[in-house]
Amino acid sequence: MTLAAELDGIGRLLVVGMARSGIAAALVARKMLPRVEVVIADREFEPKEAAQVAALLEAGVRVELGREDNALLDGAGLVVKSPGVPQENSLLLEAHMLGIPVWGEVEFAWRFLPNLIVGVTGTNGKTTTTELLGHILSSAGRSCRVAGNVGVALSSLIGEVDEDTLLVVELSSFQLEDSIDFRPDLAILLNLAEDHLDRHPDIESYLSAKMRIFENQHSDNVSVINLDDPNCRRPVPGQASRVWFSRSAGDAKPDAGESGEPLVFVRQGVLRANLHGLYVAGAGLRSRLPRSWAEGSVSGSEKEEKPGLATASGRNGAGGGEVSIGVGSQAVLDWSESALKGDHNLDNCLAAAAACLSLGLNVGEVAAGITSFPGVPHRLQEIGVVNGVTYVNDSKATNVDAALKALTAYRRGVHLILGGRAKGCDFDELAMAASAPGVSEVILIGEAANDIAASFDLVGGDVVVTDDLEQAVLIASEHAQPGDTVLLSPACASFDQYDNYEQRGDHFMKLVEDLKERGA
Repeated sequence: MTLAAELDGIGRLLVVGMARSGIAAALVARKMLPRVEVVIADREFEPKEAAQVAALLEAGVRVELGREDNALLDGAGLVVKSPGVPQENSLLLEAHMLGIPVWGEVEFAWRFLPNLIVGVTGTNGKTTTTELLGHILSSAGRSCRVAGNVGVALSSLIGEVDEDTLLVVELSSFQLEDSIDFRPDLAILLNLAEDHLDRHPDIESYLSAKMRIFENQHSDNVSVINLDDPNCRRPVPGQASRVWFSRSAGDAKPDAGESGEPLVFVRQGVLRANLHGLYVAGAGLRSRLPRSWAEGSVSGSEKEEKPGLATASGRNGAGGGEVSIGVGSQAVLDWSESALKGDHNLDNCLAAAAACLSLGLNVGEVAAGITSFPGVPHRLQEIGVVNGVTYVNDSKATNVDAALKALTAYRRGVHLILGGRAKGCDFDELAMAASAPGVSEVILIGEAANDIAASFDLVGGDVVVTDDLEQAVLIASEHAQPGDTVLLSPACASFDQYDNYEQRGDHFMKLVEDLKERGA
């Protein structure tokens, strides 16, 4: 029985939360379940996506704004939750009490999609890795789409992509905490650090939500995990083949759980891969790849390779086949050839390489994709040079760990802008790192400015506290010398002064453009 047939008799489907994901779920439910009443509700009378009310009504969705009472559950056989709605929401708690299933939007969408799915999670680097994977795969001629937390709701792809298209899905803890049977065919865990403690009751519940990406995986699935991160080496649920990546282990063989050694790693600045290990780990997954992936791709022997790069010979695409791969690791690319900067981006590239090689791409395709990838907006985005000073937009660094990683990309003369709305994280480690000689100045803005300043007081670090981003950019531009870097890497959410981190980053870029025009 199809899912549509199973859900056809539920009476009412209630979507809670009128944001992008909730709207997409309501619209696709209306299309896929024509006999079911679809209702979308939001506690706000004017939610951010209120402009979509007309489209919902036209599609036949009942819209309830400014309501969160239990009467909405009357006759409901399923509740679909937008990821922005906390699990402690009274309507959801009542649904659980009544025995009404509550699914997250990703869980709901996944059940309608026959496509193979690569899921990407972690505290930081999710968007970059998701977009990088999409870029590598598309550049290599494979059909893929990116979705999820990157801004394209997974539900919106239902009926819009053919089943041969691989979906690369960025997954936040808010999306994973509501998973029940959701199972990505290849799951990536980039890192785990404190984040969203304003939403999750404690760090353990946050980490547990992230680990759910592996929970339902079968033996023909693949999990790609960061060997260097202690939090990622906690017990991994599920039955998938384990693939590890590391930028510190080299060719050593540390205790790495099931694998015994990292399969994608760095040695002397070169990304290297144990192709035989990756081939074995991904065999079950590749056997389920669409035939078009093999028929439409260019084999390693037919494609011009970069000098010095080894390629697995034989049929390593859909359907498996025999391979002849040398013993030991083989070079993929020199890290200096990538446009990306920072240790965290090296991790992102290692994870993407591990995933793509497990899927059967050859090293030439992976190297070409990484070297041609320009990065993503608002993440270590170099936006211009004014009077010899480089301005970098890292507005997407909305937690402490992201800001710490950003500092690894710049070694001297950094004028660091921090602040916004805190997310329950401790700033002491960041204060210590930002008090090092490579950071010339720290400028604080937003609601969290006093809390961050208190952490700097503990380590004897100096800060400048100012009203807003405009004043911070002005101060930094007056103090910076040629060769310095002004880095917006806030370590906080943007919601005290902006609707989202994109709006904050756009404002920063506008301020830098104003500096250029004035010749400041």
